[in-house]
Amino acid sequence: MSAEKSNANIKIYKGNSQEGFFPNDFSGDSSRVKMTDTNQTTYLAIRYNQSLTPGTHTFNYTQFNVEYLDPAGSRYSHLTAGTLVVTVVGNTHSGKLTGVVADVPGSGTPDTVEISGTYLIAVDD
Repeated sequence: MSAEKSNANIKIYKGNSQEGFFPNDFSGDSSRVKMTDTNQTTYLAIRYNQSLTPGTHTFNYTQFNVEYLDPAGSRYSHLTAGTLVVTVVGNTHSGKLTGVVADVPGSGTPDTVEISGTYLIAVDD
């Protein structure tokens, strides 16, 4: 699968407003994936905290890491809820984020984002 066939349909909500996130650059390996919207210099990086083998893997929010850089430059990476299911076939990671909630660690603000959606990324071996 070529990088051009990688895609994502990710919805990110801050409060009641949906953030525009349209990734057009994809990368990863057996332990992580990254989706970047180069038009807004935003990204969503997901670390599985282990190398994934072929099959389906289910994680709750305490078992994986996310970092979302929003258009204003805030980094949301402290997870408080949600799940991730990843299916690995060959070098392809097909993931589904459900109700993943993150805040900015140490900011002292109540700002959170909720991230849900799917991705399909051809990763490096």
